[in-house]
Amino acid sequence: MGDTAELVEHYRSLVIGDETTLVVRGASVSDVVEALGGVALGSVPEDELDGDEPIWATYALAEVDGGVIACEDTGYADPPNAVLVALSEGGRAAAVVRDNIQAHGRFGCARDGELLFDDDEYRFVEDRSSVPEEIRALFDLAWVDLGQEESEAQEDDTNAVGLAMAEVITGIRLTPADAARLEGDDATVVAVRQLQYEG
Repeated sequence: MGDTAELVEHYRSLVIGDETTLVVRGASVSDVVEALGGVALGSVPEDELDGDEPIWATYALAEVDGGVIACEDTGYADPPNAVLVALSEGGRAAAVVRDNIQAHGRFGCARDGELLFDDDEYRFVEDRSSVPEEIRALFDLAWVDLGQEESEAQEDDTNAVGLAMAEVITGIRLTPADAARLEGDDATVVAVRQLQYEG
């Protein structure tokens, strides 16, 4: 996978996705659409998708080497943990990276039907022991110790760090070609309801 600095640099220079990026190893596009509850854009009233208070977000999905990438454009339709877990069952793995307009940088991941980690603002998590050892070095690049007056965090690009952690969890390295697939004619585009978080 390369060292931590190389991984983050790769994703810092990669323009991919929108507010939410979901990476799933071992799944098909139809698997991910079903798990997200995606529906055809044409079945959603226009004001519920593009109105002043939209209910739905637009997801673009594409096959990549080893799985699927899915991106949405609001930062409020990222999958709840139950969906991450479901997408990871049967030897699969899933990771989500989200940065919404409120600058809430989420990272969540699951493997083999088990939630490994999830935090809505992972950069500020207090219990570092909850972070899987395999991504700890990457996590530490962005982590801010709120107990210290001055943070030792070296990296403020939480999206790049999150995507690097997603690669470690899923084994899928995203590329410029993958970004192009999301914009291409072969991409699957669906609507997914926003704010489906567990209480």
